[in-house]
Amino acid sequence: MRIHHEGDAIYITIEGDVSFNNVQDIRKTILENFQDTDKNAVLNLSKVDFMDSSGLSIIITLLKRVKERGGELVLEYPQKPVQRILEISSLGELVEIRL
Repeated sequence: MRIHHEGDAIYITIEGDVSFNNVQDIRKTILENFQDTDKNAVLNLSKVDFMDSSGLSIIITLLKRVKERGGELVLEYPQKPVQRILEISSLGELVEIRL
């Protein structure tokens, strides 16, 4: 996982599978790196090959965090299997998804 900050945004790139087995560690790392100045978040999913429903909890956690600050969450470049779970969950109605 790579995390960096630019302006008022946190940029997160997750690599590999996101599942019940590692979702707690991923969420913890993201929240530990979330700074007080971070209003917006960009989550790059281009290197995520698989995400189960527990992976959606990371997106929802991020969404809550940025909405509390009046910001936005953007999901970037999800691969087809991840796009599918985003479609099924209707998260595309709540966040911007860049394909």
